[in-house]
Amino acid sequence: METNCINDIQPNTSQSLSEISLASLRQLKSPLGAFFQVSLPESREPLFCQNVVRILPGKRLVAFGTWGDKTVVIKLFYARGKSAQHAERDYEGIKILTDGAVLAPAVYYHGPALNKRIRVIVFEKIAGLNLDDIWQGKQNIKSLHRLLKAMTIELATQHVLGILQHDLHFKNFIIQKNRIYTIDGGAVEVFDKPLSKIISIDNLALFFAQLGVGKIALKQSLFQLYAQSRGWQRKEKDLKRLELSEKNWQKSRWENYSEKIMRTCTAFMRLSSSRSAIMYDRSYETSELLSCLKNPDAKMTTAQILKNGRSATVAKIKIDQHEMVLKRYNIKGIFHWLRRCLRPTRAACGWKLGQLLRISDIPTAKPIAYIEKTFLGLRNKSYFLMEYVEGVTAGEFFETISVSDPVAIDVAQQIVEIFFDLALLKITHGDLKKTNILIRDNNPVLIDLDGMTLHKSNYAFKLAFKAEIKRFMENWHSFPSVYKLFDGLIKQKILNE
Repeated sequence: METNCINDIQPNTSQSLSEISLASLRQLKSPLGAFFQVSLPESREPLFCQNVVRILPGKRLVAFGTWGDKTVVIKLFYARGKSAQHAERDYEGIKILTDGAVLAPAVYYHGPALNKRIRVIVFEKIAGLNLDDIWQGKQNIKSLHRLLKAMTIELATQHVLGILQHDLHFKNFIIQKNRIYTIDGGAVEVFDKPLSKIISIDNLALFFAQLGVGKIALKQSLFQLYAQSRGWQRKEKDLKRLELSEKNWQKSRWENYSEKIMRTCTAFMRLSSSRSAIMYDRSYETSELLSCLKNPDAKMTTAQILKNGRSATVAKIKIDQHEMVLKRYNIKGIFHWLRRCLRPTRAACGWKLGQLLRISDIPTAKPIAYIEKTFLGLRNKSYFLMEYVEGVTAGEFFETISVSDPVAIDVAQQIVEIFFDLALLKITHGDLKKTNILIRDNNPVLIDLDGMTLHKSNYAFKLAFKAEIKRFMENWHSFPSVYKLFDGLIKQKILNE
């Protein structure tokens, strides 16, 4: 079991925080309970690190804290033999941005600490939300069109200035009212002339890849805006270059992310023992969550049971005021266990494919954790914990609204867009009935991913997808007007008829 073994970090007030040691920094793996101070040379005021937000174990961390009367962002660099190099690169990147008149946080301190054994950069903390938080919290994509246009113009401006952000991540931008701040200088490069078209398009494609799959019309509109900002005439070959580069970025992002979701890192934690394996999302990390993960059956005994079948038991639970769904995949007998014990559990598959849908911006219940119980070293029962989605089923929604209502048409278009995006990933749901699509605030959410398949073969996918659409349309035989609405949208969007 991986745990935080730092002894000299104590959760307390700023006035009594302990001075951290280099050994403790290098052992730090979890942000949970990490409160400490760092003394800076020639400064009477120590740095108080009160909220660690990112850790690269053994290398560096980012924390929010205070320095005197300032609220600050603190970066500590402590990789063996490379701390000075990494800190200097980050500092120079911020300097490149500010020299180019790009909005970036002020640097209050840049230098050594702990007897010159680590490097520290202290930044101004910009009040605002990072772009990733805004993106994850959106009601729908339309609500962010204005912001995405502003981001596109910002990137075009930086490219004209010769500034290239190799790590063009949504979390590296803070939105403060009508201003966009770039906050990470660790992977910034500057050229003495505007970026070439190829480099610019590839960098823009990295930004578009984080918008998820599909959204073709939106991305083409944003590219048109980018081209106008650069004084380019948009050409067909430029669009093809953008599309190909975006696909490559999406592939590499998922390859990297699919490894992160199965190991301990800043965003996720893995706990292993001889009897179980647990993965969970650290943003939910509390003592109550950990108690549930260690004994999920105890939590289910007092929960509201939503489904109690032979193959699965589903319960609605509450942890730290968050409503969640806990699904236990049952073992029906010895022969069922023998068939499943060497295969990945359904909980692990649900976790992985749920994360793929999330990173691809296909709406689904957010995966929170999964648990695999083991017996004699072989997989046994498993559990999948996800957010609870409050909404009505697609059946209930379309049975109570006229198909001529603009809201009904918009929801239907969004559902077909989900099918289109799944097709781009060569994914079939496996049980596409109307109860597995929930409508929340007039936005569809795909649930019950147990039978979902990521196909490797185009032929196998096409056969399965054809059966999937047929299964979905069977939902509406008793509702001819709804059937006609979906039939027309599917033919137009997916079958190109």
